[in-house]
Amino acid sequence: MATSRRKALLVKRGKQAATGIYRSGATSTFVTTKDASPAPRTAVFRTKALVVETSTLLRVLSEERSIAALGSAMASNPEPVSPELARSLQAEENWWRKIERELPSLTSAEAAELLGAKPTNRNFASSQRAAGKLLGYTRRHAARFPKFQFDLAKGSVLPVIPQLIAVARDLETTDEDLVLWLAAPSSMFAEQDRPADHLNDPDRLLAAARTEFGAIW
Repeated sequence: MATSRRKALLVKRGKQAATGIYRSGATSTFVTTKDASPAPRTAVFRTKALVVETSTLLRVLSEERSIAALGSAMASNPEPVSPELARSLQAEENWWRKIERELPSLTSAEAAELLGAKPTNRNFASSQRAAGKLLGYTRRHAARFPKFQFDLAKGSVLPVIPQLIAVARDLETTDEDLVLWLAAPSSMFAEQDRPADHLNDPDRLLAAARTEFGAIW
């Protein structure tokens, strides 16, 4: 059931985020040189000023690398992948990268030290996460813990965090999906801001979480 729920969430997120991921501000054509000897084709990028900006080149190169990586991953998968699912997975990856840029996180050692444990105690943060007392996610085979969940002055986790984790898990929602929801602007708030901006309003935040994760089906 959890797998089906995960797929439903991904498809939902993909439909919401399907706004054309790959967009570049320049078009490209290919021309050949007039030299008699064979020569490689040269890419000519047309902009309004007929000047190729560095940012445009970097974006095109980034898109080419992304296409190559995605193509290789899909080719190695023996099962067919629907366009909706592929789009939703790419949208989720884009969200993770945005979260990593905008919302700081701590390593397991840093979280342990902040909460009063020895930073060398590598199992402390993971055990707290397993017990539903600490919110974390895994990226590139490493555990990360969003900094917004901590009261830095007191060296503790905000009281609403374990409650949020309990709500999400009761509704078969992973910790990773809870982080994604907390970090993304939500129409459930009049301010149209992120749920993470309402950590000091626990009743409102918990009600929004129940509505969000209970309505995925």
